[in-house]
Amino acid sequence: MEYSIEVKELLVKENTMTLTIMGYIADPSINSHFLSNPKLVLHFISKKEDRRIPFVLSNVTHIDGKCFFSGRYNYRLDLLFWKTRAQCLPFEMYLNLGFADFYEEKIPVDLTADLTELDNRNFRVKTEGNKLSFLPDKKRIYHTPAARFFVTLCSGILKTILFAVGIALIPFFILEGLLRLTGVKSFPARFNDESKLKKLIAYIFWRFSRVSTCEVNLWKSKRFIFRRCFDFYKTFCSVKPNKLTFISLRRDDLSGNFAFVYDKIKDDDNLDINFILNDHTISEMSFREIRIFSKACATSKVVVLDEFTPQIHYISLRKETKLIQLWHACGAFKTFGFTRLSKPKGSPQPTHNHRSYDYVTVSSTYCKKCHSEGFGIATKNVVATGIPRTDVFFDEAYKAEARRRFYEAHPNFVGKKIILFAPTFRGMVKETAFYPTEMFDINEVCSAIPDDYAIIIKHHPFVNDVQPIPEKYADRVIDLSADNELNDLLFVTDVIITDYSSLVFEASLIDIPMIFYVFDLEKYINERDFYFDFKLYAPGKIVYSTEQLVEAIRKEDYCTERIKPFADMFFDNRDGKATDRVVKLLYDNLK
Repeated sequence: MEYSIEVKELLVKENTMTLTIMGYIADPSINSHFLSNPKLVLHFISKKEDRRIPFVLSNVTHIDGKCFFSGRYNYRLDLLFWKTRAQCLPFEMYLNLGFADFYEEKIPVDLTADLTELDNRNFRVKTEGNKLSFLPDKKRIYHTPAARFFVTLCSGILKTILFAVGIALIPFFILEGLLRLTGVKSFPARFNDESKLKKLIAYIFWRFSRVSTCEVNLWKSKRFIFRRCFDFYKTFCSVKPNKLTFISLRRDDLSGNFAFVYDKIKDDDNLDINFILNDHTISEMSFREIRIFSKACATSKVVVLDEFTPQIHYISLRKETKLIQLWHACGAFKTFGFTRLSKPKGSPQPTHNHRSYDYVTVSSTYCKKCHSEGFGIATKNVVATGIPRTDVFFDEAYKAEARRRFYEAHPNFVGKKIILFAPTFRGMVKETAFYPTEMFDINEVCSAIPDDYAIIIKHHPFVNDVQPIPEKYADRVIDLSADNELNDLLFVTDVIITDYSSLVFEASLIDIPMIFYVFDLEKYINERDFYFDFKLYAPGKIVYSTEQLVEAIRKEDYCTERIKPFADMFFDNRDGKATDRVVKLLYDNLK
């Protein structure tokens, strides 16, 4: 792999580093995977921890076997190590480069660009070839306590005055809102989609925020209450050394990784095991639920999550409380968190999101750098235990029972070759999730494949779109989007049709042939992207149209030779003992 990378600009001022980089990569096979984009990562390393954060490339162009790229971005140096910055100084920065199947850390790039601006109040910066060092500055200027007190006092007085004025005007805001409800005057367009009561409350909050300069809405109000409740319990209650709390805002039942872990520890009478299981966010919680949630965070020795839980990152957990993220997805497929820096719905660098985790469990060593970057945490805090819910793939009795239950419920599928159609959603978040069902035409597919094939449709839980099933194919096609554990369906599946779903990791464990129907691949890469080159590593046949899809099924052309290397990359241990390793991690942190 031939490449050239040049640092054009490197400015450090106060807590901000501005970096401009240009370069190119030349690869004889570049035309065969033209969708590959280079990935530059800034790798900050101290004696205690490290941080990875992507370098944002704004321009990428493929010309004649070369990929040219450039970008300029401002990074907050004081937010790299967040809570542990003082302990991590001094630290060094290197560049890591990835492209297609090439990846190299600490690549030889000249980082000795002129520091045309430098403010010594926060850092001393030393350039040395391939290394950039940030050192604490002994000359750092601090405001005197009296000056800090004066600024804080003035700011507090001004905010208090504006807040009091806003409170005094609330009756006027209520009257104004009621008049708008009666049609005397219309609401601003931003409130047109709400119910009348919600519209009125949202309008009052909005008017109050405009006057008081203190933004108020239902979500922020409940988050404020959550934080104050947490502070109360943190002050007046102690941590219980045997208290373990599982928190999920992804599901309201005990399932997934939680179920497997709980089954291993439920008989331990020495543990105080608690659950907070909701399928809604804090803005939809009752005040009782908020109180229970905050108390659990303040008094538990170990808190276990299975999904992004934003409010927990805006409280200061006790040092003796350990926060463990049993991330629900296997492997590292679609980018998430800080890896999506500058992309739609990506986490901006100043946010607290994800940074509080003491440990994150993943399926393989390869995933450590991906999750470290995505969550903005040290690589050593990412532990390759395996994913508990995948243990069923090594349990023959469980698989046999899952098959029995399925065929008992769907006897007309007995003897059929079963295709599982399980795509992921489009859109950035749950509220806007969808799948273009017209892109998978049941009529066209079923009429073109042999009659001994049957199809199970399993859309992502976020998708509300209903896949139309023609009456004449009702005996060959069923939609189980609202039913069944997805893993259980794999035990009766002969072929999977998917796109960018993390289902591929589980499927690779039991060698199920896969077809990747990716009609919007280029668009998806530009908006979301992957941690690896999709065209090089996808463990199956890649198709872009319905015609190519049915042709692959008829010829049984699934590129199955790609499955094992994929599984080797994303699973360190295929032994059915991931739950045991996670349980050990929990007990180690309960000591």
